[in-house]
Order: sequence, then structure tokens, then C-alpha cells
Amino acid sequence: MTQSRKFWNRLLVSALACVLASGLAGCISHVENPITRTETDYYTITDRDTTVRETERNVPGSAADNGVVFPSSRQTHISRNTLSHDSTYDRTYPNFLRFGGIEVAGLMGTSSANGLGSGLLGIFSLFTANNYTNPGSLWNPGTNPSPQVFKGELVRIMPYEYRLRWFNDAPNWTVGWSAFELLAPDEIRKDWFTSVATNIYLRRRIFIRDRIPYIIFDPFLGVGAFPSAYVNLGGELQLGSLAGFNLHAYAGFAAGFQWTTPGNQETFPYFGLGVSALDITNKVEETERQWKDYVHTAIQTNILEVSLFRTTQSYTSIWSDSTIPFNAVQLKLANVELPLPFGNDHFWAGTSLINWMALGFDKQGIGILPLRAGYRQYLFGEDLMLEPFVELNYYPSTMLNVGARLKLDTHTKENIGITLGYATGSPGDFTPQILNTAGVAQATSFSTGYIGVSLFFGDWDDTPEKVMSDRASEH
Repeated sequence: MTQSRKFWNRLLVSALACVLASGLAGCISHVENPITRTETDYYTITDRDTTVRETERNVPGSAADNGVVFPSSRQTHISRNTLSHDSTYDRTYPNFLRFGGIEVAGLMGTSSANGLGSGLLGIFSLFTANNYTNPGSLWNPGTNPSPQVFKGELVRIMPYEYRLRWFNDAPNWTVGWSAFELLAPDEIRKDWFTSVATNIYLRRRIFIRDRIPYIIFDPFLGVGAFPSAYVNLGGELQLGSLAGFNLHAYAGFAAGFQWTTPGNQETFPYFGLGVSALDITNKVEETERQWKDYVHTAIQTNILEVSLFRTTQSYTSIWSDSTIPFNAVQLKLANVELPLPFGNDHFWAGTSLINWMALGFDKQGIGILPLRAGYRQYLFGEDLMLEPFVELNYYPSTMLNVGARLKLDTHTKENIGITLGYATGSPGDFTPQILNTAGVAQATSFSTGYIGVSLFFGDWDDTPEKVMSDRASEH
């Protein structure tokens, strides 16, 4: 490509980035609260009161009315009072069409290089030993020595979409952005496009299915401004949002450059498969229903669950301080439980984005999108619940975890519980050094019982009856 052509291409990308970035600033200025919209009704209430007083003056010595001929003397006083006071009533509504936590995808057809190797959905091989030890991965820069099917990676942190009111207030146009976005065609980092809070996307939603779980096709045009300037044009097929989990398929074309190396211009087409968690999608109609009438699909959703265990086996503690009573830990990110429509609706199925169990310093495993099922039984009202469960992690570690937890809902979004169980499995291709460089290079198999304390952060619980009632009223 000639220098002149590179110059005009960079100029075009920069102009689009600047125009849409200025549009983003204008859109943000109109979003007072990105989560909740409040509408207030003002009333004037008027209270009217009438008081009637009668005074009777009888003739001295008389104990009753004198009669018709000589009636008693009476005085009547009538007073009327009016009091007016103002009253307000607040109604709160969802104020977004999409509000997400994390979105990841693996990209195909982006490059002739060997690729990142992050695997299916952009996350299935992210924690494998090969991704950590070999150069050319997301964690280890260099040139990957082996070819991969999924060569690239897409990552979005906190994607957000707001209604775009144009074309005579057409309902399914959105404008959105992300706190962070990465478009990587391969393992060569100078080819990556990144944006830190300086990207904007215009989308047109086409609903193939308009009931949860939605099926939505949306063509999009997006740009990023810094630290890379790029244009991203394409279409996306989404299945979701079911308790914040969505599956995505992508086809698109990206072109741009990094500001640190403006002479290195990249263009690539891509196809991708991805998943997003803690990612809520609304229809326009749902932004017109109050929060109290919002349709919930999960009996539990939480951002992070941290459990501290004491194992029955004398495994080496994960802590350097041996006096700590807990020698094991479990972390689960982006967890959901969905009621199953049989029995009394108290049976549930669920998953997590990531599930890491470290039952000892060298006894560790990790699961991506594990399979989980259980039953919820309420004790003494709806604040205390008992949940027996079974959990299967299949990749990159193989783990079976069976147990029960007693959980207290404090209604503060930070809850606590006690968990008792038994876990057995092998680490598979997972290396603990991805999470701790001082850890062992390869963990070993484990089988142990455990008991401990579980802490839930960003935790929302609903009863199965409420969720099923919400789903029945969905329109």
C-alpha cells in the first residue's frame, strides 16, 4: 500500500472516530442515570372540613325544651376549613437496552498467522498450560509455534446500550459503548485494536424471537478512538438474555491502526463465536415497565462467590501462613440459577463463567461454564435456604463437586452461607501458574471432603414462585 493511500485511510478512520466520539459525548450528556430512570408525579391534595357548633340557652329553672310556643334560645356556629398540601410519587424504570459485565469471543479467519489459541467462545483455552507456557498467547507475547482454529480474540468489559431516538423515534435503534474493547486478529500485538472508554457503536435490532430468551440480529457500525483508531463494521446474532448469559455469533470487518505506530495499518475480516455474562438485554417495552414489575428469570444471580474451606485431607495449604484455619478456596465468577418447570419449580440448573477450586497448593482445577443443578428448600421463611447441589466441570479440568449449602439472604446484596461437600477431579490442562506465578507448574488429582464459609458479593435472590409468575406475565 502506498504512503498516500495509508495517509487517507488513517485520516478516514480518525475522522469517523472523532465524529462518533463527539456523538458519544452528546449521548452520555442525555443519560442522567444509565441504570434507572425516575419519573415523578406531583399532586396537590386538598382536605376540606366543616364544623358545626350549637349552643342552647334554656330558661332558668327549666330542665328541657320549653316547647313550640316558647322555644329555647339556640345559637349555631358553622366553620369551614380548607387545607392544601403537595404530594409526590416516584416511579422507577430500567433506563437501558443493554447493561453488561463481560463479553468474550474467539475469532476465525482474521489472519494467516498461527493465532492466539484462546479457543471456543474466546475463553475455553484461556487457562490451559499451553496458553501460559508458549509464546504468542494472550498472556505471553511472541509468535505462537502451532496453528489455531480460533486465531483472534474479542473482549468487551461493561458494554452498555441506550435507546437512540432518531428516524421518527424508531424503537430498535441503539447507541452504545464499552469501558474497554479489544479486537485482536492474531498473536502479534502490534496488530491489536484496543479502546479504553473511547468507542461507540450504532446498532439496529431485528428481533427473530421477542420473548426471553431473545434471538436478535443486529447490524452495527462502531469506531474506537484511543489507544487505537479503528472502524468495526458487521452483524451479530444474539441468543439471550437468560439471567445475564448470552451466546453471540459475529461476522464483520475491522480496519485501523495504533496511535503509537500509525504507519502499521491493519485490516481484517472475521467470524466469531462468543459468550457474555452478567449481561442484561431489554426490549423497549421493558423500559416502560417499572422495576417492581421487571421480569426476572433467575432465582439467584451473583457477581462473585468466594468460599473458604477446611478439607478432610491434609493437603498443603494454599496460604503461606499455616495458622489460617482454612486451607482451601473456591472462586466462582458470574453465577446464575434458573428454576426448572417441573415438580414445585424448586429444582434449578445453573452455571458460572469461571469456577476455580484450589483444595490445596498443588490440588487445583478450573472450569469454564460448568454444569450445575440442585434444589432449593426454604427454612423459617424466605431468608434462610438449604440447597443441595451437584456440579460438573468438564474443561480444562475435570471435577465433580457434590454438596449442600445453608445460605442466609441478608437483603443487602452481600450474603453469607455454610457449605459442606465432597470434590474429586483432576486439573487436566490447567496450570495454577496462570493465576499465581509462584504456584506449581502442574497440579495433581484430588479427592476430599470439605466444610467452610461462603461469601456472596453482588447477590440477588428471588423465590421460584416469583420467577415463574414473572415469566407467565411476560409480554
